[in-house]
Formats: sequence, C-alpha cells, structure tokens
Amino acid sequence: LLVDTGRFATEGRGGPDWQAVRGAVLDAWKAFDRAGRLDDEPGLARSVPVIGLLDDDVDLAPARHLPPATAADGADELTAVRERLGETLRLTADLTPPPVEHSADPERPTRWPLTTIGELARGGALVMRTGGNGGHARVPVLTDHDVLAGTAPSGILPESDEAAVLTEPGDVVVPVVGGGAMARVIDDTTAGAALGRSLVLLRPEPGALDPWFLAGFLRGTANNRQASSYASTATRLDVRRLQLPRLPLDEQRRYGARFRALEDFERALRQAGRLGEQLVRGMYDGLTDGTVTPD
Repeated sequence: LLVDTGRFATEGRGGPDWQAVRGAVLDAWKAFDRAGRLDDEPGLARSVPVIGLLDDDVDLAPARHLPPATAADGADELTAVRERLGETLRLTADLTPPPVEHSADPERPTRWPLTTIGELARGGALVMRTGGNGGHARVPVLTDHDVLAGTAPSGILPESDEAAVLTEPGDVVVPVVGGGAMARVIDDTTAGAALGRSLVLLRPEPGALDPWFLAGFLRGTANNRQASSYASTATRLDVRRLQLPRLPLDEQRRYGARFRALEDFERALRQAGRLGEQLVRGMYDGLTDGTVTPD
C-alpha cells in the first residue's frame, strides 16, 4: 500500500496539516485492510502487487507509482493555488514597508551608545543558552535551517540524559554557522520546541529588552560581520560580540514594531514565492499532460 501525503504540506510555520495526513493514511489503510487491495486514488494512494516491486533496483517512493491526479482534481487544485496566491500578493502589498524616512543628516547616521550581548548577559538583562546534541524530551526540534527558512520545527535529537533547551514565547534564536544575518523571535506556534545544534537562544528580561528590538538589531549586516570569525571555510558567529544600542524600553518598542512589520512582510514574500512556484509547476504539468488547455 503506497500513500503520498505531500499534498498536505503547508507553507510557513504551521507545518503539515497533520489531521489531513492522518485521515488520508487511515482511510487508505482501512480500505486496504478490509479488501486486501485498494482502488486507485489518483495522486494519493494505490495498492501495488509485490511482484511489481521485485527487481534489482526499486524506488519505493509512493509518488513514483501513483497515477496522476484526474483532470478535474488538477484544475481545481490549480484554481485553489491561484486564489491563495492572489490573497497572499494582496497581503504582501498591504505589508509593504512605508517610504523610508531619512535622519536629519543622511550623511551622518545616528550614533548610539552601544553594548554587547555578552555584557547584557552578565548584567542579567538576558539569559543565553546554546543548543544541545541530545535530550530526554520527545518534542519537535528547531533547527538552524528552520530559523533561516522561517518554517516549523522539523528536526529530532537523539535521546540522552542531557536536558533539552525548550523555547518560550519571546525568546530570540540566532544561528551561529553559515554567515547569514538572521534572528527569529519565538511565537506561540514554535514555543516548546527543543533548541537544535548550531543555535543560540537569548531570553530577554521583559523589563529590560524588547525581543523584536533585540532580533532586529542582531540582523544588521555590519553587526554580524564584526562579530563573525572567518578563519575556516565556515563562517562562525560569536553571539556575545553582537552589539545593541542602549535605548529606553519605549524607544526599543518603537523600533521593535517596525522590525516586526518587516518580518511579517518577509514571511508573506516567502509564501508568495512558494505558491508562485507551485502554480507555475502545476501549469506546466497540466499543459503537458492535457489536463489544462492553452485557452
């Protein structure tokens, strides 16, 4: 019995539609269990005789053996993708940042008194934790790839006696390998995940630091460059050397609100890109297999 649930993958941080995955798998299994075979469900499931899978080299990926979706299903799916893309593009337009306001003297940028993450950690303004190599908690793991791509926790950690570092809303997570200027604020949908390797977690004291202000300034290119080591083939970030301006909490929140709006815009752009690729691929497939007409 072969079932392909890739159609239930979703964009953004929510991850797959697990309820739909469970329903599709259980429905296919129950029908197969009753009859010993399954009528083809194009694009989703089919049963294949074992003799058809006996060879020196066999690809057992379900999609390799499934019949394509019917023309009606394919057209309906493309229509749904197109509608979602339209909604996302409208949202992206709404989230586009307003015109940039220059400082009073553009040639002389604003200069603030600076501090470092290391100094803030020593002073108790934040707690700094590093990702582990294992843990006894069986929870989703936030990886450095998840942080960079803005996706849901996707990793696993081997079981060990080491206590996993669990994320909380308002934490800021920073990848330390790869050379990309990135920091992610943990929200309710990603809270409770274990911190993966090559990640550093910063937990700001609410009365001292705004998390979005913290994450926004950590993403500055110049800030990352001065705190990174280029001694080997892989760039490594020393989070303790990252700098922040010393600003009152009210001013931090003003900057934090702008950084948060930028993150929403960035997320919408990513989703639009994924939906656009899905629509283009579906159109190519539909036009070449006859399920979509040029008109």
